[in-house]
Amino acid sequence: MKYCPQCKRQFDEPWLSFCSDDGTPLIQELTPALDPNWDPNIREPKRETKVENPSERKTEWLPRDPPLPGAWIPPDERRPMNPAVWQPPPAPYKPTTTRSGQGLALASMITAIAGLVLWGCFGPLPGIASMIMGFVALSQIKKTPDKVGGKPYAVAGIAIGAITTFFYLLIFLWFLFGVGLGGRLG
Repeated sequence: MKYCPQCKRQFDEPWLSFCSDDGTPLIQELTPALDPNWDPNIREPKRETKVENPSERKTEWLPRDPPLPGAWIPPDERRPMNPAVWQPPPAPYKPTTTRSGQGLALASMITAIAGLVLWGCFGPLPGIASMIMGFVALSQIKKTPDKVGGKPYAVAGIAIGAITTFFYLLIFLWFLFGVGLGGRLG
């Protein structure tokens, strides 16, 4: 049931939201009025239990009997909740295993790539240096795998260094045999 707060007229139509007389928004009342002279501003006063016996006034402040399990408890009669004990915030996430010792393996790969890019400037020296650093890094990784990482970098450094060193070895052998055979034939 809805009613107009201005003219106090009641409406039963659920689709109506404004008063047809004065245009005021209607207020929803969930309990229907039985009295035709019903006024929504007049409510029944709360019935308070007054103790007439003077001997019981001393115990008036005591709590009531505890409710049955699962029964509804009015909010003002609930026990106060205990505040939570302060705890420090959790520590930030730190991985348990850190592999920060991949510098030598990374240096091996970078030296091998630099020797491949700077073809002919330093000869086979970058390839040999990258293979040495790669083998040392693999040895460290094998001894302490929980502290040292970078195995793919070390393997790449060894492979690229070996390729460039092998290519320089082929050039040296070709030059050695080419000059040696060319000198005997001519």
